[in-house]
Amino acid sequence: MNSKGAIFSIDAALALIPLFILLTTVANSGSINIHFSSDEIRISNHAQDTLEIMANYKIEDEKFTVLQKITDLLILNNESPESVADFYLNKTLGNMKYNLTEISQLNGKTIASNADMENADNLVIGVRNYGNYTFKLYIWQ
Repeated sequence: MNSKGAIFSIDAALALIPLFILLTTVANSGSINIHFSSDEIRISNHAQDTLEIMANYKIEDEKFTVLQKITDLLILNNESPESVADFYLNKTLGNMKYNLTEISQLNGKTIASNADMENADNLVIGVRNYGNYTFKLYIWQ
């Protein structure tokens, strides 16, 4: 190989280095690292999980689940289901804020709530049907 060919090959290889750096920079600029705190990850499914447990967890010393009891109280319309919902949600969610509403039969009526949702940040929603009722649970910190 003559010296002109070697210099030309080195020159071409060196010209490709900035091109590879540019391509790597452009390719990595689209991937933004999003970091969630452990609380944000934990709360993301908490509303749906809470409603699923309410649909399956039997109230102590009774044969009804929490959502079944709330649904029965709504059907009878003679007693507020708020006490049942508040007792379970306060016990389960601890210091988290919540709002349980019924959206199909009662058109968004609040069943139980322990805070105002107007200024809620990081609001998580779970939805669960039980009988003819559809419950929506909002949870935030």
